[in-house]
Parts: sequence; C-alpha cells; structure tokens
Amino acid sequence: MLRLTISTFALVLCLPIAPAAEPSPQPPDPRTVVRFGPAYKYPQDGWTVLHIEGEPYDRGYQHGYLMATELSGYLSSLAAQQSSTSPADGWKLTRTLVGANFLRKIGPEYLEEMKGTADGAAAQGATIHGRPVDVLDIVCANVSAEYDTLESALNAVPTGLEGKTWPKRSAPKAMPKPAPEHCSAFVATGPATKDGKIVMGHITMWTLYSTNFYNVWLDVKPAKGHRVLMQSFPGGIWSAMDYYLASSGMMMTETTIRQTRFNPDGIPLADRARRAMQYGNSIDDVVKTLVEKNNGLYANEWLIGDANTDEIAVLELGTSAYKLRRSSKKEWIPGGMPGFYWGCNNTKDLKVRLDTYASLDDRPRDVSWRPSDRDQAWLTLLKEHHGKVDVNFGKLAFTTPPLAAHSSLDAKVTSSALVKELKSVALFGPPLGLAWRPTFDQRTKYSDIRTLVSNDWTVLTGEAPKMSDLNGTAVDLAGKGDKAEATVEADGDDDEGGTPNTTAAWTGTLLPKTDADIWLTAGFAQYERIVALETAMKEKGKGKLSKASQDQLDLMLFRYRTDYRSALAAKPEAEPKTPTEIEIDRARWHKKTVAYGVLTLAALRAFVGETAFLDAMASYGRRNAGKEVTVDDFVSFVGRATNKDVVKFVRDWEAKAETLAANGATFHVHSFFEDLTHTVIAYGTTNDIAANKEAAGELQRMIRERWSNVTVPVVADRDVTHGQLKSNHVLFVGRPVATVETYGPGLGPMIVHGRAFTANGTTYAHPGSAVLVAGENPNNPRYSYVLLVGNGADATWHGPEKWMNAPVADLVVFPAAGGAKALIRK
Repeated sequence: MLRLTISTFALVLCLPIAPAAEPSPQPPDPRTVVRFGPAYKYPQDGWTVLHIEGEPYDRGYQHGYLMATELSGYLSSLAAQQSSTSPADGWKLTRTLVGANFLRKIGPEYLEEMKGTADGAAAQGATIHGRPVDVLDIVCANVSAEYDTLESALNAVPTGLEGKTWPKRSAPKAMPKPAPEHCSAFVATGPATKDGKIVMGHITMWTLYSTNFYNVWLDVKPAKGHRVLMQSFPGGIWSAMDYYLASSGMMMTETTIRQTRFNPDGIPLADRARRAMQYGNSIDDVVKTLVEKNNGLYANEWLIGDANTDEIAVLELGTSAYKLRRSSKKEWIPGGMPGFYWGCNNTKDLKVRLDTYASLDDRPRDVSWRPSDRDQAWLTLLKEHHGKVDVNFGKLAFTTPPLAAHSSLDAKVTSSALVKELKSVALFGPPLGLAWRPTFDQRTKYSDIRTLVSNDWTVLTGEAPKMSDLNGTAVDLAGKGDKAEATVEADGDDDEGGTPNTTAAWTGTLLPKTDADIWLTAGFAQYERIVALETAMKEKGKGKLSKASQDQLDLMLFRYRTDYRSALAAKPEAEPKTPTEIEIDRARWHKKTVAYGVLTLAALRAFVGETAFLDAMASYGRRNAGKEVTVDDFVSFVGRATNKDVVKFVRDWEAKAETLAANGATFHVHSFFEDLTHTVIAYGTTNDIAANKEAAGELQRMIRERWSNVTVPVVADRDVTHGQLKSNHVLFVGRPVATVETYGPGLGPMIVHGRAFTANGTTYAHPGSAVLVAGENPNNPRYSYVLLVGNGADATWHGPEKWMNAPVADLVVFPAAGGAKALIRK
C-alpha cells in the first residue's frame, strides 16, 4: 500500500478572476499623440492606436511615416526568422519567393497602399540591412503568414507519385512539424446571447519574439469602401491575427486550421480578407470574396457576423473544399448549441480535412474527428452560459485555460452594439496576468527579446482625439523588433506522427461510414506506423529485432494500452445524453476507440499470421482508399483473404477486450496532461525540502507553459488529506515518508531506499540518478500517481525538465550518465 503521511491539499483550480465591469474609453494623454496630416497614433494600455485615411498611396504614406521605427524592427525580425545566422541572405531569398508567387497577384489598390507605406517609412529613415525600405519589403511583411505555410501547403499537393510502389525501398521525405496553433475564437447570436444580438471574441496565440509587434489597432478610413478597424502589425494592410470591425456593421475573426493545398493561381489572403471587410455589405459578400480565387495558404475557419441583421456564420475554408454554416439556416456545429460557433484550430468538416492530404492512395491517415481540449472547454462553458453570452462571457472565456493557452498574447471582444460604434473591448498581453518571460536559450539567441506583460482591459475605438488634445508633445512610441520561435500545443498526437522516415507498410486512407467504424479507420492508420517501423528495424537487423528495437516497439503499443485503460477509467459516471455532453466526452471516447483499433489489429495480425495479415491490409487499402468502409466489410474481406474465421475472432475479441487488450498499466508518466484541472503537485518534506519545493514549483511552471496555461496547485505532503487525494492525479516530487516499501499497487516493483532506488531489478545509487514512475492512484484508480525521486537534491531539482521531455512509459530512469531509459514495468 502507498504509505504517505499526506494530509489533504487544498484543491485550488486555476479559475479566472471575475472580469471587471466594462471600462470606458479614455482620451489619450495629449503628450503621447503623434500626428501627420489627418493621421495620428497614440498608445493605449499596451496597444498602439493608428489612424490613416484617404486614397491608397496617401493612407499608406501616413502609415509608414508614423510607424517607421516599428516597421524597421518588424522587418528585421522577419528576416531573422528566415535565417538566424544570415538574416540578409534569408530576406533576399524571401523577397525572391514573394516576388515570384505573391507580388503580382495583389490588387492595385493595396499595392499602391503598400508602396505609400514603404515611401513614408523610408522618408523617416526606415531601413533593412543598410538600404531604405521598399514596396517588396512591405509585401513580404503582409504575406508572411502565407509563405510560412507554403511548405505544408505544397505537401498537400499531389506529385503523381502517391500510392505507387518501387522495386527498391526508399524512405519518403519526413513530414514537417505541425504548425503552432494560433487562436481561440467564437461568435454568438440569438438563442445563445443575453440580448439576442451578436457577441464576437478572439484571442491570438503566437510566439514570444513576435508578440510585441501585434499590438497595432489599425483604423483605416479609405476614400472608397467602408471604414475598417483591425488588430494588425507595422506596415499591415490587413489584420493577419485576424480581428476586424467595419462601418458596414460587418465583423469577422478566424482561427487557423490544418493547412490545405496551395493554388498558385489564387489571390493572396492579405488582399482577399481586407477587400472582404472594406467592400462587403453582407455575409454573402464576405464569403464570396474569401472563397473566390483562394490560393489556399494560411487556411482558416472564419467566424462572421452582421450587426445589421444579427446573423452569424462560420466558414471552414480549404482550397478545393469549404463548409459554410449560417445561423439563418439553423446550421449548428455538431455537438454544439444553437446560436454559437467557435474555432480553435481543429478542422471540423471531413471534406476540408481531406483537402490537407495530397492523396488518399498513399500512406493511410486517421481522418476521424476528435475534439481538442479547447473544443471541450467551449462546450463546457456553453453548458452554463448558453442564453447568457455577452461581452463579459468573452472576457471570462479568454481568461480560462486552455482557451487562454500559455502562448496567448491578447484578448478582444465586441458586440452588435459596440460594432455600430466601431468599438471593441480588448486586452494586450497574457490574459491571465502572468508575464511571459523568455527562456534562457531565447535570451542567449536573441539579445533584444522582451518579456510580454499583461495590461488592463480597455475599450479600443475609432474616435479621433479632440483637436485640443493634439497640441501636446510628440513622443517616440516605437520599440525594437522581435523574432518568433515556434511553440507547439502539447495536446494530443498529430496524425502525421510516428515513423515518417519509413516505407509505408500499406497504403490507403479509409473513411468511416459511422462512428462504429472509426476504430477500424483510425487503427488502420495508426497501427501502420508501428508495423512500418518494425519492418524497417528487421531489414536493418537482417531479419531480426534487437532487444532495443523490440523495447521501442513494445513502448509504442504500451501507449495504446494505457490510452485504452485510462479512457475506460475516465468514463463518466452518468452516460452522456445530450449532444453537447456527448461531444464533451468525445475526446475520451475517441482515445479509447483509436487504442481499441490498434490493439485489435495487433491481435488480428497474430491470429491470421504475419504474411497473410500484411497482404490483406495492403489489398484492402488499395481497394478502398478514399472510400467509406464498415467493420463488417473489413472483417469479411480479411476472412476471405486469409481463410480464417475472422468474424468469430473479432466478435470474441470485442467481448473480452477490456481484459485481453488492457493487460498492464493504466497510466503513463504524461497521462495527467489530459485532465490538469484534476491534478495536484505534492512535494516531500522529510529531506531535501528546499530542492523538492523548488522542483515542484518548476514543474508547475513547465506544465503551465507547455500549452494549457493551467496552474496546477503545489502543496507540501504534510498539507494533503486523504479525501482530496481521491479526486486528482497526484504528482509527487521528492521522497515520500515511507522510503523502504514498494509504493502503491501500480508503482512496483519500484523501491526507494535511503539514497538509492531499484527499478525493474536494477539498483541505482549514484547521487545524480533519478527515476520517474507512474501507476494508479491507490485512493482512486480513475487517476494516476506519478513519483519523481532523485538520489540527491540536485537530481531532484533537475527532474522536472527531464520529466517534460521523457518518453511515454510508466517507468523512466535518468541515470547520472547517459540519456533517459524508458521501461515497461516488469
């Protein structure tokens, strides 16, 4: 039994402070207002309000003249992103790329505006790598979000080689890492809102080196078209974040989705998005402008509202596919509630998801829908606030993790009434109020990187300062530019993961006909990665697997076993009944279903035999690539192909799955990440108290900053009681009081001695060694218990960083010399 003198800790969930009443717009301090002709700029609670007006070249010149210093810094940061070792060379290559693919596809109005911006900035001394800024530099800045997605978009374009086999095996090109997830957003109306009118909100997630440039509240009053207010950047003709209000009554925001194919004949989004708001008079107008001649880059889910009619819409925009839902047609998101659309980088429509792949004849993909932690957070909030959504709801949502994840840099909310006054409630900086500090590596690499601090909520407006206010002293409001470093959400697995550098074991992406068929289509894709890696390992070992290779394969299957068991353990006490309850539970269900699929196929392989299994999978994939399939059809096919009674096998397996498939551990060392609001960190107070406490605090920070922004409570072991232990995953740092016994029914054999530990029969006594072990919480098998023990204070203090980078296993040893050893408990 687990013997810890742990009294109940106070379960302090990271709940946001109730939002204050909506602030009133304050006139700018006259000493901070800078004016150039009809244009002006001034600071406001972390934002830089910039107003420009007139013909395209004129308003561009005003922009460049007033933002010259900021523009130089921003361009320098973009160049450094292209090449940190040789920014000038990187920028030269970027200019060539943009000149070839984007420059001549932008309409004349916006090219003229950008030409004016370049000339105005150059007149004020703006330079890039020793020369004056020119129009191509400004175009590069405006399409940076698009060329950043170009590689992913090209990977989604067929080459003609997909699905073909070759006489000699070769490893395909590794897939690029998934793009960082950038936003959370919503738009609501009618039955969801307090007054039946629109409420819209958006939060930007980016990377620290770039964030201080995204505080421009740009107010464009063009000679033709509607006045447009937007969050933007120095030199921007569009938002890029994206958040827009227009004098037409239209409002629009978005969140990125998985990148779809590149259409080289299309018009850049920078042009289409700005034109949609400047000239659109209705949702139809806006959608038409976004869809027509779409180049596909920077794929988004657009949330649109019309304050004149209080109609809202959501447009999932791929390249060759899109999905439009409108409140006027009562087209709601499945599992959601009437009157509410949301976005959080998760493509909901199957046809748009399929637009992200070059071919369904190639290596199989899991194309099934799975809600993310933020999808679930929206639904959970909506359960309580449906029919009561207002501006304060938006402020609450954007101070609630993970909707306000660690990489969040702002929050904005508006409504029908506010849009008609061209106003938005906004906050610049981390919404939860915790300063976003650069890491040591970032400070070493970028000497000018700055901490991002949180500002007060304020009301941004299009109102001009009074003329009497413009006689103050002009001040330099510019700051030096920053460069971005990617932060990737640590939620779930990307379906491109696994073994990209191995030859596919079989090909063909299968589409599930019903939810009951998802275990097959998802397992078909996920298990292929494991089999492909095993094949590559055998080829390297001339037909044999080394112990290290077998251990690696065992760990890959171990992940699915723990997924299956932990999903079963987390099943709600009451069966979900409403569509919203079902959708909230879907991520857990999906995890269980995928794991079931992988484990079932692994068992089927053993049942029918290696060669027969591989032949059947390859044949089935070729026959059904891109088609809807059913489990019954698959089972019948494999039975005929292998001359085995697969129908009986699958039926028997299904009946005994919980015992057959789930033999072993329920949790691994990262399982708690899926339920951080039911997690606590406790630290030992028997010895190394200072190191244990600091390590616990560092673990708390790393968990928060990894993605979710949830601050897990930290308590001393003496302050934890048994009652509250039953309600949480327990992460224990340091040595528990009982130091010579096996810890808990799920943690052995893992024995902690006085200044040593034994794991899987091997004893580690070096003071620099540490161990991480996960098992069932002995007080409640619904949750995990994870123990981090160092043989010395130094080893414990460095343990959290190793924990965050540890492989998926239930026992990980960190020897004083050498890398981590991921083990499966024996």
